Amino acid sequence: MAEQTQSDAGTAAGDTDPHAEALRRYERGYERERENITRAYEDLAFRAGEGQWDEVARRGREDEGRPCLTVDKSSQFVRQVTGDMRQMRPAIKVTPVDDRGSAEVAAKILPGLIRYIEQRSDAQAAYFCAVDSQVAAGVGHWRITTEYAGTDTFLQEIGVAPIEDGVSVIWDPDAVQPTREDAAWCFVPVDLSRTAFEARWPDASADAVDRADASAVLTDLVGNDTVRVAEYWEKVPAKRRLALMPDGGVDDVTDDAAAEADAVALGARIETRDDHKVMRSLISASEILEGPDEWPGRHIPIVPLIGEEIRIGGRTVRRGVIRTLRDPQRLYNYSISAQAEVIALQPKAPFTGTRKNFEKFVDQWETANAKNWPYLEYEPDPANGGQAPQRVQPAVSSQGIGELLATATGDMSAVTGIYPASLGAASNETSGRAIMARQREGDTGTYVYVDNFARALRHTGRILLDLIPYVYDTARTIRIVGDDGKVDLVRLNEVLIDPNGDGIATHVLNDVTVGAYDLSIEMGPSFTTARAEARDGMQALMQALGPQAVILADLFASQQDFPLADKIAKRLRTMLPPPIQQAEAAESGEQPPPPPPPDPAQQAAAQAEQQKAQLEQMKMQLEAAKLDVEREKIAAELETARMEAASAAAQQAPAGAASDPRVDQLAAAVDTISAVIMQLVDAVQAMQPPAVPPPMPGDTGQGGVPPPMDPATTASEPPPGGFFAPGDVLARPPEGM
Repeated sequence: MAEQTQSDAGTAAGDTDPHAEALRRYERGYERERENITRAYEDLAFRAGEGQWDEVARRGREDEGRPCLTVDKSSQFVRQVTGDMRQMRPAIKVTPVDDRGSAEVAAKILPGLIRYIEQRSDAQAAYFCAVDSQVAAGVGHWRITTEYAGTDTFLQEIGVAPIEDGVSVIWDPDAVQPTREDAAWCFVPVDLSRTAFEARWPDASADAVDRADASAVLTDLVGNDTVRVAEYWEKVPAKRRLALMPDGGVDDVTDDAAAEADAVALGARIETRDDHKVMRSLISASEILEGPDEWPGRHIPIVPLIGEEIRIGGRTVRRGVIRTLRDPQRLYNYSISAQAEVIALQPKAPFTGTRKNFEKFVDQWETANAKNWPYLEYEPDPANGGQAPQRVQPAVSSQGIGELLATATGDMSAVTGIYPASLGAASNETSGRAIMARQREGDTGTYVYVDNFARALRHTGRILLDLIPYVYDTARTIRIVGDDGKVDLVRLNEVLIDPNGDGIATHVLNDVTVGAYDLSIEMGPSFTTARAEARDGMQALMQALGPQAVILADLFASQQDFPLADKIAKRLRTMLPPPIQQAEAAESGEQPPPPPPPDPAQQAAAQAEQQKAQLEQMKMQLEAAKLDVEREKIAAELETARMEAASAAAQQAPAGAASDPRVDQLAAAVDTISAVIMQLVDAVQAMQPPAVPPPMPGDTGQGGVPPPMDPATTASEPPPGGFFAPGDVLARPPEGM
């Protein structure tokens, strides 16, 4: 705090020397992290095999010629954690957060562009270099860069690059976020040879300055062969002019008077906000070598990957897996060395006898444990009854040493939370689910590293989203990568005529320069592992569906690892029911597939059904015609009977006599019978099937329905094996009849 107060006082007093201020910041940050940095380097050396023995114990055993073995078991715990993280592939999800953000750009373009940036710059190498340092020493770093796509183009690309010495990065000690996104400054030290330094900056001095405010750290690391140079990032306060447009969008009109005037004319509200600019410089112990240059984004493009942090009051202890493995590993090395020493002494057990037994054959007995003599001679001595020399009982491995080995191994698992089952050792679990549950216990014990890795990746995505509008700001064709690794070409920022407009208005296709977006990361298994799990799940579902599993056949084939799996899936997709094919085509924006050619067997069956329907219709028409004839016949007979009855009554009745009532009753009966016949005919005609037959496969009518039949053709030309319609037979008899 005293150093911070002194630095702030110097700045308030008018000290505007940026190099002196940078040195004071570096010194302050390094003093805060000095212990963590020192112990992190010790952890890395321990993982490399250095320091796995106490120096005094090692020197004493080597001086006595005793075994001093190193069996490094700590590295497998580090590899277990980093191996799990290497198999994970983050699922990137981008969402728009204002009215100008496009849902399509957020769903496809930006995630695919981020994956392309990672693939192009081999970001996985940068990530896992930092992961190795994080798990072993407690901290690692990578960086975001921009560069031209080639020497002959003005197009720029974004990349992700490793930071070789991630332990040495110094952050603003006032930052509290795990990603250090709230830090005001950051240093990335790099050690160069003096020859390389002088070749790059021939006019700069590689010697340290002799002044009171110079950083002791940078000064101490200036030697005869090495010069430390630090990349210095800082956030400089700035003002921004923002225009709130009537449509809800926000435009940055800082230092652009014309844009501000246009915004005011459109009715925008202008406000001034406090903001910052990110500046980059390259400094040595004596001067500023490059910069300061403004970085286009609003974030310092350095991403920390933190291991396990323990805050103790005003200080922070940072560590990785190796820190807790040091003592158990040393105990194991001591135990295995002691056991090896005992076993090595067994064939060297000495012989016991009297002096007389050995004095004549001293050369043989002195080399008995080093040379394979076919026999050993001795002089019998009456003092021991003439017995031959006897070998002393060899040393036996102590039970305590074995227990010590087991204790050391168990302690390694206990302090890391990674037990033998997680490392691949056999256990008493037999089912796959039980084995996976046991392995997940180890994953839970080290999940802090995975969680911090996901947090660092999310911060990386936000830095990339912040840079994309500045770097990809022109119309260009780029590649995007899907979550399955497939690459597509898309156009960015392309101005097109609006098809829904007046022929003059335009819109921008895939505009990534406007709108605000946020990003989330979901950590999970790699795409290969996820595909294997999907394959197993679909196989179980298809077995449950039975014959209906055909609707999943194309998806199941696409998840296979063998060659031509995609081609097989494409063929199976053509066998899906038409509604599913149309839905898939609509979802992907493709044209629906043409209807499949008719199956000859199905076509023949459909034709037979059509002919059967036509025959049934003709039979119904014939029955209706018969009823019409019967009705006409009955009506004629009734009319004849009525006329005969009326004539007979007229002849028999005298003039002025009343009519016979039986005649009236007969006429009423005739009318009743005629009405019943009419109702029967109407009911039969209502039962006739429609004139249009059902659709058949291969019909060329619209929507699969054949065109209506021509009545004249139907009446005069019967189908093969059919008959003339009964009505036409009555109305128009065939020629020659």
